[in-house]
Amino acid sequence: MTNINGVNPAAAPKAVAPVSPVVNANQAVPPANVSDVVEISNVAKLAAKVQEIPDVRTELVAKIREEIAAGAYETPERIDGAVNKLMEELFGDQ
Repeated sequence: MTNINGVNPAAAPKAVAPVSPVVNANQAVPPANVSDVVEISNVAKLAAKVQEIPDVRTELVAKIREEIAAGAYETPERIDGAVNKLMEELFGDQ
């Protein structure tokens, strides 16, 4: 038979020693104190607010545009009302 370099004849099998002791699989492991947390990003919060914006009433927008073009929309009463509503939205009832 020809001798091939680097190939040794098969050796007898050797016993394998355990690395760690065997753990009983039926042993109860106490659950860890784990709780779930959900964090919502600012972008997601903003996207949710955008979804709450009502649809545009195109008929009303067209009517107001016509009044603005005719110079009949901006009355002192409407300007005061708009400013008051804006102040309430920004600062609440202070």
